[in-house]
Amino acid sequence: MMRPVWLRLVLWVCAAVPVVAASVTSRAGRLAEWEVLLYLVVFAVALVVVRRRPAVALGLALSSWLVCYLVRVELDSATGVMALAPALAVTSFFAGRYARDPRASAITLTVAEIAGVVVALTERGGSDTALAVTSGIGVLGVVPWAFGRFRLRYADLQEVGWEHAALLERDADNARDAERARLAGEMHDLVGHELARAALLVGALELEPTLSRQQREAAKTARASVTAAAERLADVMQVLRADEDEPVATVEEVVARSGLRVELTNHRTEPVDGIIARTVHRVTAEALTNVIKHAPGAPVTVTLTANLDLRIANGPAPKTPAVGSGKGLVGLAERVALVGGWFEAAPTDDGGFEVRAKLPERPRARTTPTHMRRERTEEEIRKTARRTMLITTAVCAGIVIGVPGYMVFDAVTSVLTLQQFERAQPGQHEDDMDLPLRTRVDNPLGVTAPPSAECRYYSTHANPFDGARHDLHQLCFRDDRLVSKQWLARRSG
Repeated sequence: MMRPVWLRLVLWVCAAVPVVAASVTSRAGRLAEWEVLLYLVVFAVALVVVRRRPAVALGLALSSWLVCYLVRVELDSATGVMALAPALAVTSFFAGRYARDPRASAITLTVAEIAGVVVALTERGGSDTALAVTSGIGVLGVVPWAFGRFRLRYADLQEVGWEHAALLERDADNARDAERARLAGEMHDLVGHELARAALLVGALELEPTLSRQQREAAKTARASVTAAAERLADVMQVLRADEDEPVATVEEVVARSGLRVELTNHRTEPVDGIIARTVHRVTAEALTNVIKHAPGAPVTVTLTANLDLRIANGPAPKTPAVGSGKGLVGLAERVALVGGWFEAAPTDDGGFEVRAKLPERPRARTTPTHMRRERTEEEIRKTARRTMLITTAVCAGIVIGVPGYMVFDAVTSVLTLQQFERAQPGQHEDDMDLPLRTRVDNPLGVTAPPSAECRYYSTHANPFDGARHDLHQLCFRDDRLVSKQWLARRSG
């Protein structure tokens, strides 16, 4: 119980480092002290509630990251992205790890994506900011969430593995008990018979009149030794066959002890194996106990066929039934499956309830339901692994293809050629100029504009990957008339 608490505390401290660093940086988009405190509290709350409310925790982390980025995207987008990036990634992973039903978390991711893109396109930055929001949520939200889902399935597989190991141990115990009982039977039938025969012969020898007194004493001693050995053998056999010697109540006795008015039909006339008889006893007793608890006064029928098909059914409850935990029925299913049988419990069409168990003549190795659950879990973890790889590949491919593609689109659609730049003259009206439909999105920092003027920036050429990719044409307008123009050479080397 302590390990997850300490783990979350360590993760909180690690994720708090970039948040605090964003407040002490000298960059323009630094965080205020109150923002640092608010984000740290929100992240702490998200880590506390993520186990029980993963979608809520994921929503808190996504909202905080979007606000932090979008508010300062025009000042310093790097600070907005990185400050809460570890916190969002950690919360997303835990949200996938603890979400048994992934739909709520998936809806949260989708809503955050749509909201971020809409705000970016309408209020903050435009299409480049929308692309950054999409990439950020994909890398920091979707991918860690997918890995959390994979970790959940892997943990399920581990749990099933330990359960299967425990069942194998129980099967081994049953096999050992059966072998002990078989050995006890052989000792009783063979060794016990020989000892009894030896004691009889020695007793006859003791009464032989031709023997001397000393020989009779020796025969008496031998007879006593053989008798003692037979008694010790009986004691050992009693220990080995303790379970076999315990009386097992019949179906009739179980019904009689219940105190209910039961219509009993027992077609089984042949003896029943001891372990199977105990299972019949357990199922019948538990089913009748449930009737007393949940449907008192309802008519009850108990039927046991010749091939050990047991059925306990009751009619609808005359009054509101009590609410049970269901653990009794789960235990019955486990007990029946342990001997190789089949179990079912479900409401009937008339409002009653029916318990059915099909038992074998002899206990068999367990094949269900744990083996089936293991196979289902293995299949689920394979599917989850494929989905995780697919999501990760799709997000990475989208970023690798989308970001350069957008850079090309941004450069090509915002080119102001050298001829257009030279033809632009101060005082010229904007409508009389041949300008591109789009402007560049990466407005330069630290560039002085004329007073009361609005400046626009255009690409100098269509290739966004060469050494002159950062060069810009600056056109500044006041009252829709050009007041200045400038070639901004920002060569990267």
